Amino acid sequence: MTRTYRTGTALAASLSLLLPHAGAFAQAQGASGQAGATGPLFCIDGATPPCEQEPQSGVPLLELPIEALQALAAEAQLDDALLAPYGLSVELLGEGTKKEIRQALKAARQAERRAARRAERQADAAAEEQNDAAEAQADAEAQATAEADAEQVDEEARKAERRAARKAEKQAEIEAAAEAEVAAEAEADAEAEAEQADEEARKAERRAARRAEKQAEVEAAAEAEAAAEAEADAEAEAEQADEEARKAERRAARRTEKQAEIEAAAEAEAAAEAEADAEAQALKAERRAARKAEKQAELEAEAEADAEANATAEAEAETDAEADADADADAQPKLTAEERAERRAKRAARRAERRARAEEEEVDPTANEPQETVAAAGGTEAQPAGEVTETEIDEENSRQSDEEFEAAVGAEAEIEAGEDDDGLSNFQKALLLGIGAVTVGSLLNNGREVVANTGDRVVVEGDDGLEIYRDDDALLRQPGADLRTETFSDGSTRSTLTREDGTQVVTIRNAEGRVLRRSRIFADGTEVELFDDLAQSEPVDVRSLREMEPEPVTVSASDREALLAALRAEQAVDTGRSYSLRQVREIQAVRALVPAIDLDTLTFDTGSAALRPEQAGALVDLGLLIEDRLAENPREVFLIEGHTDAVGDDAYNLALSDRRAETVALALTETFDIPPENLVVQGYGERYLKVNSEQSVEANRRATVRRITPLLQQVASAQ
Repeated sequence: MTRTYRTGTALAASLSLLLPHAGAFAQAQGASGQAGATGPLFCIDGATPPCEQEPQSGVPLLELPIEALQALAAEAQLDDALLAPYGLSVELLGEGTKKEIRQALKAARQAERRAARRAERQADAAAEEQNDAAEAQADAEAQATAEADAEQVDEEARKAERRAARKAEKQAEIEAAAEAEVAAEAEADAEAEAEQADEEARKAERRAARRAEKQAEVEAAAEAEAAAEAEADAEAEAEQADEEARKAERRAARRTEKQAEIEAAAEAEAAAEAEADAEAQALKAERRAARKAEKQAELEAEAEADAEANATAEAEAETDAEADADADADAQPKLTAEERAERRAKRAARRAERRARAEEEEVDPTANEPQETVAAAGGTEAQPAGEVTETEIDEENSRQSDEEFEAAVGAEAEIEAGEDDDGLSNFQKALLLGIGAVTVGSLLNNGREVVANTGDRVVVEGDDGLEIYRDDDALLRQPGADLRTETFSDGSTRSTLTREDGTQVVTIRNAEGRVLRRSRIFADGTEVELFDDLAQSEPVDVRSLREMEPEPVTVSASDREALLAALRAEQAVDTGRSYSLRQVREIQAVRALVPAIDLDTLTFDTGSAALRPEQAGALVDLGLLIEDRLAENPREVFLIEGHTDAVGDDAYNLALSDRRAETVALALTETFDIPPENLVVQGYGERYLKVNSEQSVEANRRATVRRITPLLQQVASAQ
């Protein structure tokens, strides 16, 4: 019996879980011809259908936003009898917090989905039993039929014998009569044949005459018709040749006109961009000069105040002056506008050089680095944490997928080690401990230069190109959880996230915020390790790997069959080894060993890392299939890749693409039963363009998903 995935109410129940974008999922379900949810329908804003926005017929109660539910309850349009089946009440909607209402809605949706799945399994079992009963009944009927057929054969044999006897008797009578009749007929036939021969001769003469006459008429008509067709064909060919010539002239004119428009638009756009760049650079230079002048004025004012306060102590003033001179010598000099412009020009040149050699890179970027040893991995017994923070995660200190980041990608959070760090995030404090500074333009302890800093991400540049430092734990911060973070002297951290059900997620990160090890501990004490980059990794022979590298496999998230195959695929080529998470993130030839799922129906606005609500439906099939994979194997790990177009600075694009990857991961965890610890994000900026263009192309502002479980070291340890 063939099982159909997600039928009837089962899919409707699943789609009802997709708040706050339920409208998009309901439309996706209707497009596939499946049944919708039952009960009263409401507009998204709480009005009564027909609605001004799609869907005009309204949506079920569970798909309404919390604000709409509260408004309907306040207007007495909902009562307890209608709300009770969903675990809601008028009192809860009127007096409860959004967290309480969201939890009640989540519980109701999960219950509906579980009920739908149970109903599907019961329907399958009932159909199987019905098939078995039908087969048994068919066997019994076949046996009875066989017995009846045997009896009928015997009776037919007896009847055949009686018929044969009667037939023989009758045949003798017929033969006698036939002989007499034949003699009479022979005489009559002879007479008839003679008469018929005469008649046939006369008919043949008449037919020959008519055929000759008709043939002459046909030949004359054919000659006249052929002449007319030849004349008509000649006229049509001449007319068609004239029309083709006129069309060719019009097409040439339109191409010339369009080309002129395109060139004019390109010139205008280039001029506008050049002017905008010049204005932006001038404005930045003015702002930096103003900040520098303001800071200088503050320093001069402080110096004057110190001089007046210490006027009576000349010896102390001389000592203070010497100390100030030493401090000035140690401080990092501020860059002028010209120096910053020179650095940007050098970075642009290095960017072009990296692009030119990108296809020729055959070196594992992690090969020359020693095995990473961090204090956080040793535990508090080996070395106590320098700082411990505990945070209760709520909606104020967490982000949703439809929200932009608080700081723009182009913003600079210029903070140096040694300054007052009360306003710093834990991530920035750890960076200061581990790498020494996070100010744009500063050189780090590891020799790299900071080229962008937005507070949540720092982009640095070294000999191997751009690299992004982020807090890999940002995905885990979901409302209702408690987070304990221990920061050690080397900047490494160990975070323990505790959820309401008792589950804990323990993550070890280095000073750059990169996750090194992560495991999940269930309430009963069972621990599942997801990945471990603290173990020694064998360097990757990129040259050999590229020689055996298969053709890249990219499937569309809208093709469910291909999507299912991609999520179940193992390595396309058996390389006989596993890889660290860092090697998977940083080496394209390693990632290419598993299929890429292109979210081609989900793109981002220019400069944005937030998802538009109407795009949520693009994740339905992917989210449900990832749920199924995690139910089979809780160790599954998925890499979410972010990309940008080629417009703008490469450091800017790298930070923006990394934020886009985080947004897609958030959308998956918000809408489906997908634990965030099973997702890893990585931005690649403009490095892997889908459409090879330097212009603003929407298809390049995208995200990609890969199931990287077959590549990671934890697979080998698990087996």
